[in-house]
Amino acid sequence: MRKPVRILSLVTLMAALVAQAGCGGGSSSTANTSGFTITVFPPTASVVVGGTRTFTAQARNSAGTVLTGVNFAWISSDTNVAANLGSGNFQGKSIGTVSITASASFVEVAGEGITNVVSTPVTLTVVAAVEGTAAQGAPLGGASISLRDAQGQYAASSADAAGHFHIDVAGMTGPFLLKAVTPEGRVLYGTAPDSGTANVDPYSDFLVRQWYGAHGSDPDRAFAGRGNVPAAADMQTLDRSLTAKLVGSLSAQGLDAKQFSLLSTPFAADHSGFDALLDQSRVDAAAGTIQVADHRIQ
Repeated sequence: MRKPVRILSLVTLMAALVAQAGCGGGSSSTANTSGFTITVFPPTASVVVGGTRTFTAQARNSAGTVLTGVNFAWISSDTNVAANLGSGNFQGKSIGTVSITASASFVEVAGEGITNVVSTPVTLTVVAAVEGTAAQGAPLGGASISLRDAQGQYAASSADAAGHFHIDVAGMTGPFLLKAVTPEGRVLYGTAPDSGTANVDPYSDFLVRQWYGAHGSDPDRAFAGRGNVPAAADMQTLDRSLTAKLVGSLSAQGLDAKQFSLLSTPFAADHSGFDALLDQSRVDAAAGTIQVADHRIQ
């Protein structure tokens, strides 16, 4: 039996053909009878509504050798639940579960047609939750994270060692007011317009306290049910205003201020990126001032 020969020069063209075939939400692929296989990682994953989850794919030939330079076409079984953003990235759109597959085309024997190989489906579950990072430079590991919704309902979780938290908000109504209480008793606030990413850190706390100060109240009273949660549109305006003043500081950490949200852009509490900015910042919410290194922002 002749050993399959992979023609690298045709990979890009074949992937384009596969992508065209998948535009209708399905695939025109025939069964894979070749030795080529595609495996997608991870086999199961979850993402919050509005959040993004990334999958990777790996192709191997009949000898088990990993093939490089392969362009994969990605498909979600229901784009109303999870939309394909390309390059293995899928965004949660509504609560539900979808199958994710990756495919690629190969020429096994010159002149004998094209083999379109499709991976075994993996599962992506889209959930209604608020998740993010609680940090003040160092992660707020062990902090109690709770939230109040617009109707006065409450839910709670705790931050893990990396400061990450996940709170189920199924049946609740946004916007949400988030509260982190550290084991030492420090309190920081954050906010979220709906299910998705929301961080709790000195900057989110600063913005929340600004909003309440402008409305003659404070987040402690509101969280206890004696006030409203911050309006999503107002918080977006405050977020953009402060981000515009931090353009230089964000750029110094490799962050694009035009795409960055102080309230909802995911980050890791690992002293890089936004977390490095937290390390350099002295945020005084009571005085309404922020100082980054030797530069006073407000």
